[in-house]
Amino acid sequence: MSELGINMAAEMAEQPAVLAALADRFDDIRGQVAALASGPVAGVAFLARGSSDHAALLGRYAVELSTGLPTCLVAPSVMTAYDRTPRGFAGWVVVALSQSGRTPEIVDLAGRFSAVGATVVAITNDEHSDLAGVARLTVGLRAGREVAVPATKTVTAQMLATLAVTAGLGGTPVVPHLAELPARAAAVLSDTAPVEEAAGRLAPHRRLAVVARGLCYPAALETALKLQETTGAMAQGFSTADFRHGPIAVCGPNAPALLMGGTGPADSDTRRLRSELDERGAPSVLVGSAAGDDVPWPAADGASDCLLAVVRGQQLALAVCRRRGIDPDRPAGLNKVTLTH
Repeated sequence: MSELGINMAAEMAEQPAVLAALADRFDDIRGQVAALASGPVAGVAFLARGSSDHAALLGRYAVELSTGLPTCLVAPSVMTAYDRTPRGFAGWVVVALSQSGRTPEIVDLAGRFSAVGATVVAITNDEHSDLAGVARLTVGLRAGREVAVPATKTVTAQMLATLAVTAGLGGTPVVPHLAELPARAAAVLSDTAPVEEAAGRLAPHRRLAVVARGLCYPAALETALKLQETTGAMAQGFSTADFRHGPIAVCGPNAPALLMGGTGPADSDTRRLRSELDERGAPSVLVGSAAGDDVPWPAADGASDCLLAVVRGQQLALAVCRRRGIDPDRPAGLNKVTLTH
């Protein structure tokens, strides 16, 4: 095994066990949230930065699909840089996500939302963190220490924890076959041959688009971030719909697209992009759950597709790094905890 990214690879390999432990706690977390939000919930807001923001986006999809409640992703700068007080959030549930629980901006804003009558639920890997201290309920990831700068096991854990929280708000959970998720993640991690082949195609390129829609869209954003922070590539994540509104023009022989498509009703639209990219002479790699996809994952359903796509994205970032001789455990100029204010 290559010494490059040894910590990242080890932490990726822990994901089936971390997900299994969270799956065992899923109903308990759901029950705690249901008890906390026993009265009418006016809406659900998600507060996060970086990879946590991608877990938050998955939560937003889950809320809208399962409950129909109003939901949003908070723009932290409105309160930090522009010094506005949050208004209209009394009766809302605010889900604050931070892997470390130490990002000052997220801790500060969670406290401000609590002060105006919102119920704050924290999702963090540190149940004794500052963020946990300002929340009404803390959902600990219990993923163990994460050493590599690129977050892997904490991201998929955040996503599953977010789905447990949103399930507590009512409606139909978007992970109907939850018990199968850890084994599917293990199958993805053990299937490396298609990842290596795809990495060989992507490694020569310094610009690429990562495109998906619906429940796989957060995975596209997370995969783009992993490629950015580990390889230094100008990788950009797009919604399939937005991609057609102009960004597709940047793709060509020297700018490929990485497409992610699962089993949901939005994924066929992503798959149709491939012929449009072919017309532009743009190479493409299709990561998905259908037979014949370049980098497959086991057929899943609902939000499980997103988590499995995230794992595939981690594998691709690691494989591209190794081909370029980059150590993703220590990307240049980055720290494990980013202390935004």
